[in-house]
Amino acid sequence: MPAADELCKGKGDSRVHSAEVGHPVCAALQIALVDVLRSWGVVPDIIIGHSSGEIAAAYASGAITAEVAMFIATRRGINNLISQRKGSMAAVGLGRDEIQPYLLPGVDIACENSQCNVTLSGDTDALESVIEALQADQVFVRKLRVEKAFHSRK
Repeated sequence: MPAADELCKGKGDSRVHSAEVGHPVCAALQIALVDVLRSWGVVPDIIIGHSSGEIAAAYASGAITAEVAMFIATRRGINNLISQRKGSMAAVGLGRDEIQPYLLPGVDIACENSQCNVTLSGDTDALESVIEALQADQVFVRKLRVEKAFHSRK
């Protein structure tokens, strides 16, 4: 069994970054957080979610049970095993307007996280070129540890 520090550095046998494990683990953590906050009397007035966060948002709103949320997250993860979709994703410290000059065909804005942070998704080779250009301009960019290009045309 690998040492804990090896797992934290992304080495070893951990599969937490694989969709079939990562989606249910993330959902379980979000459900647990909702439950802890509820036990403290903290309840939301408004709930939003994006991508797999929509599962937790539905749970937090009371629209689905924890069991249903876990079923959805598990199915979402398993569906990634059978999908032929490929590609990569990256987090970038630029907003929608600022990232536009860097985009290449095959790379999309997958999510606008804030006015100064987007997630890119698409063809791995094209995304690698975008990452290199961003790094050359000393823009924060981090390739995400995903197996597929979520939220893109890829």
